[in-house]
Amino acid sequence: MKARQTKKRKYVNPATALLIKQIFLGLLFFATLTLFISAIWYITRLETFTVSTISVTGGFTLNKEAIRKASEGQMEGAYWKLIPKRFSYFYPEADVLAAVSQFERIKDVKVERISRREVIVTFGEYVTDALWCDIKDIKKCYLLDDLGFAFAPAPDLSGASLLRYYSPEKEPENKSYPFTTTDYQNAKQLAYFLNNYGWFVTTVEINSNRDAFYTLAGEGEIKVTLSLDATETMENLLAVVGSEEFSHLTPGNFQYLDLRFDTRVFVNEELLPVIVTPTSTPTSTVDSALTQPVLE
Repeated sequence: MKARQTKKRKYVNPATALLIKQIFLGLLFFATLTLFISAIWYITRLETFTVSTISVTGGFTLNKEAIRKASEGQMEGAYWKLIPKRFSYFYPEADVLAAVSQFERIKDVKVERISRREVIVTFGEYVTDALWCDIKDIKKCYLLDDLGFAFAPAPDLSGASLLRYYSPEKEPENKSYPFTTTDYQNAKQLAYFLNNYGWFVTTVEINSNRDAFYTLAGEGEIKVTLSLDATETMENLLAVVGSEEFSHLTPGNFQYLDLRFDTRVFVNEELLPVIVTPTSTPTSTVDSALTQPVLE
């Protein structure tokens, strides 16, 4: 009788088996990752998902081509050297906004994607309303807009084409307000009234107590408080110059008129001030001087 032959089983080392499994899983993961990255690289470069047009609109004098180039510059390159910045859904909106906002005179910048292939940049432009100058260095000035916001350094300007404002307790600086918007517009309105009356204002100094000092062309100063509305202040002034005693007053023949103290007005023609109480002013005179300006 022949002996039964027994098959020998091959023995596999567990460590070798684990290594083979890990190599297989690693290759599978690497292949999957490579396929995924390749898909991202390809899809994000498809023309239909790529921003190709940057439109720029707004302003009056700003260089739109320079603004467009600044916007284009922020879209060059790629994130992690993989996803292009022009990819429609990941374009750098905040970077474009920051770059465009650096332009002087520009305001209210908005950046938005209006389609998968076009981004539009819209903006406004600051319009110069007056100057805010350093009381210690009158050549150091900033441009003010209609709300009294300093938006850019002023060039070296001569003449009196722009009204100059001074703030003795605050040094002028860019991107700031010298006064509250309410005080600025109240002061501006009174300057308009005075100019319309024929007493032309060259400078306005406003201190922290809300006192405003108007220097007139031809010399002379008007002192007022901004706690009083410009219309009421002008009516008080017209009441004084409409009186028989002071009808001769005109810029150049008085030192100052002080209208800060309710119903009392101080008139200084020479060295000693005179105190007067304003009386009613003829309506025609008041109406002529108080032609209302349009304030933004």
